[in-house]
Amino acid sequence: MADRSIKFRRLRKILKRYGVEWDPTHGKGSHGCFYKQMEGGLFTYPVPDEKDTLICYVRGCRKKFKLTTEDGISDREFYEE
Repeated sequence: MADRSIKFRRLRKILKRYGVEWDPTHGKGSHGCFYKQMEGGLFTYPVPDEKDTLICYVRGCRKKFKLTTEDGISDREFYEE
């Protein structure tokens, strides 16, 4: 299983399991920011608040918040509910 487009609400739910929060007040236009305090500071990643989240944003969130297979989080573990 590889990264794929998913519903925005589902992405929020998945990221919340890993301690990543959503702030709709930061970002420009239709974008808000996911954020997480990690070693090295506060990390943010802007994502558009739309019904479907494109694969590039899902992949970007996984890399930014260290939720990839290289970081020990398998695709299956990340996407399961």
